[in-house]
Amino acid sequence: MKGSRPLLLQLAIALLDNGGIHSFVFPIANTNSRAGRKSSVNIKSINNNNNNHRDIETINSAIDYSSMTTLPRHPQNDDANDILAQTERALRSMQENVLFSASVDDAETNEAEFVREDDNGGRGEVEEGESVYANSYVDLGKVDTVGFDFDYTLVTYRKELLRLIYDMSLKRLVEEKEYPREMLTSGLRFDPFFSIRGLAVDRENGWICHLAYTHKVAVAWEGRHRVPRAKLMDEYSGKRALSPTERKKRLKPLNDLFSMAECCLMADTVQFFLDRDIPFCPRSAVNDVLGSITGTHISGEFHKKVAQEPAKYFEGKPYLKAVL
Repeated sequence: MKGSRPLLLQLAIALLDNGGIHSFVFPIANTNSRAGRKSSVNIKSINNNNNNHRDIETINSAIDYSSMTTLPRHPQNDDANDILAQTERALRSMQENVLFSASVDDAETNEAEFVREDDNGGRGEVEEGESVYANSYVDLGKVDTVGFDFDYTLVTYRKELLRLIYDMSLKRLVEEKEYPREMLTSGLRFDPFFSIRGLAVDRENGWICHLAYTHKVAVAWEGRHRVPRAKLMDEYSGKRALSPTERKKRLKPLNDLFSMAECCLMADTVQFFLDRDIPFCPRSAVNDVLGSITGTHISGEFHKKVAQEPAKYFEGKPYLKAVL
């Protein structure tokens, strides 16, 4: 338990065990002084009574963590000195974090104060979402070529694009993979509220899975219905945790915005079969849906459709040219 306590609390306890703190002075750099004079925090004697917790809070609030880098040593208590040495290392690390945070704050302040010229030659504030993140840690003088990704970097799409991907992939699924034509007239539509990025589809059973940070399958959906916990435990051997080899073999990540249409079509296809008691092979259904999505992208028809109506599928970016 000792190692889990905050360092300053350990220090106070160690000193209390040694008979109390008597005018133990911490030197702190006074950053407001031009001469860089040293100021001090005089921590009065702490007795082992009901006021200990309040006194320790006073210590924490009094010490300037960002400027303290060197601590004194106790003349007799070795345990306290060990804790002081650990505290010094922690403080130096914290000081580096403070400097980094200050640089980030400056960047955000500059971003907030950034102004642009409007179409009439005037100057106004940049609207939210139109500012550019500045990476001050990259020396562009040493960069020969700068490349920009197209999707969601140069171009931001509207929700209509995901609906288009869904509809074209569904049509391809019926016409090329010979799925029931009823799927085209049964009201299947892209649902923007069903899927999110970061999910995965299990190739073996067609489930849409959400993994916890421990790589366990926390939640799964079969079609549009949540898989009961008992069934989930049975499918994944009670542990719900997949080894790296199993994850690579079974799970297909859905980690970009285009995958949201893919996820929705997968769930709708499985639900269509379940509702009508149509026997199906989950692995084949997964492969067919993924293949239809891929085919929609590489066929060229998708891009032609988008190019014909850019205002419908692209969000306007009137300042993109100026940025580039």
